[in-house]
Amino acid sequence: MKAAVYYNLNDIRYEEVARPEIGRGEVLLKVRSCGLCGTDISKMVQMLVTPPAILGHEVAGDVEEVGDGVEKFHPGDRVFAAHHVPCFVCHWCRHGNYSLCPEFRRTNIDPGGFAEYIRIPHINVARAMFRIPDELSYEEASLIESTACCLRAILKCRIQPADTVVVVGCGPMGLLHLKLALLLGAGQVIASDLVNYRRMVAEKFGAGCSINPQAENVRGKVMELTSGRGADLAIVAVGNPQAISQAMSLVREGGTVSLFAECPGGSKLTVDPNLIYHEVNLIGSYSSTPSEQRIAFELIRSGRLKLKGLITHRFKLEQLGEAVKLARQQKESLKIVITAW
Repeated sequence: MKAAVYYNLNDIRYEEVARPEIGRGEVLLKVRSCGLCGTDISKMVQMLVTPPAILGHEVAGDVEEVGDGVEKFHPGDRVFAAHHVPCFVCHWCRHGNYSLCPEFRRTNIDPGGFAEYIRIPHINVARAMFRIPDELSYEEASLIESTACCLRAILKCRIQPADTVVVVGCGPMGLLHLKLALLLGAGQVIASDLVNYRRMVAEKFGAGCSINPQAENVRGKVMELTSGRGADLAIVAVGNPQAISQAMSLVREGGTVSLFAECPGGSKLTVDPNLIYHEVNLIGSYSSTPSEQRIAFELIRSGRLKLKGLITHRFKLEQLGEAVKLARQQKESLKIVITAW
């Protein structure tokens, strides 16, 4: 089969690789769409994976083969499949830290979504794979994973009706947070981003106002829009310690900052401890679980969460290098998907 294989950031090769073999309880999936995620790009830029490697984890496709014991799925079924699944019974899972579960870290699709076929392990098949209806495109279904990650983060923050939410960083994940915040009842969402195009899209998606942090006083604007109180929630969807520090100055006493995006290794954050004393909460969130994936699927399937406008570019598998280059420019592009090949 063909795959897009990472050797280094400027060397992604479209080449022949071994097609995975499935065992009992497993499924062979023919990939029809795979989203290009910021974590894929971070792994390439920071060389966090050992080459040659096949990345990609936001997948949707067709069941090609099923292993012995698989009864819920059949060849030809259109499905979404999660790449990691927790055990739900270990120490971390019992405390709600599902994405820190050792089983979660071990389970993964094989080899990766930027390939013609992938093997879905039995635990993923059993707990985190489900059929998608004909009216839902593969592209939209491949966004279930990223939507679920944002949903898990925002639900941790206990957003309440009429809350004011600030989204710092309006790339694809920031815009997903914006849409979810409004869907969950936020009274107003304020968007902050350096890129004019992304601020324009944020307003199109429902932001009450958008701010360029290089040209405007973000804190002053937020205070003006909240009668001097500050936002109830600030979501940091960009991996930048300065953005986190700024977000902590934007929320009210007792407010919450959601640290969603991963910062480069070795980053340092300086925090005034008196902010914590005055009950400002800094909450991290990593990945998602089958619970959020199911909710994300239902929101997308029902049309309550419309995501087609988030997809701006489509590339074939052999063009993955071009897709990565475009995503890194962070200009007039949002979600990029690698489509059927």
